[in-house]
Amino acid sequence: MNTQSGPTPSQTIGPFFKFGTEWLADEHIASEDIEGAIFLTGAVYDGAGNPVPDAMLEIWQADENGNFPPDTLDSWTGFARRLTDANGEYAIRSVKPGAVASASGELQAPHIAMVVFARGLLKPVFTRVYFDDESEANADDPLLNALEDSDARSSLLAKGDGNRSYRFDVRLQDSFRGQETQFFAFEN
Repeated sequence: MNTQSGPTPSQTIGPFFKFGTEWLADEHIASEDIEGAIFLTGAVYDGAGNPVPDAMLEIWQADENGNFPPDTLDSWTGFARRLTDANGEYAIRSVKPGAVASASGELQAPHIAMVVFARGLLKPVFTRVYFDDESEANADDPLLNALEDSDARSSLLAKGDGNRSYRFDVRLQDSFRGQETQFFAFEN
């Protein structure tokens, strides 16, 4: 009998990822009646450009004044979890977040933190969603300025339609066309 001690190796999620998570993934951040609500829509794609029909997205964000709970009203959580549909699409009703200060005190452009879980990933991936109509704030954002590659910066911009709706597609891997979403290491 061979017994080994140590951590269990990482394993990919799936193929039944959606089956085990549907019960907890039907939330929006903002209610239907909130003034100034926006929709963040998009799709999740794999490295071959195929939609990922069972990805789960977690969204964390500040309110429209740049406040995070518990600094906000009791009804504001700043959190939602959504599953993609059969076409890899998602939609989240929220509010456009305000600018927030970083830990060092620098003002950050309005953004949404997004965590993506999907089959085939050993661990979730982390990204940010900025808004293309916040060009002045984006130009001063410390994280965007730290990215030297313009493709990496543009992969973080949600495209607005001028009607309070923004599209942000997540490309999990796309070295062939250079369109992979910029992901970040998460450190506690």
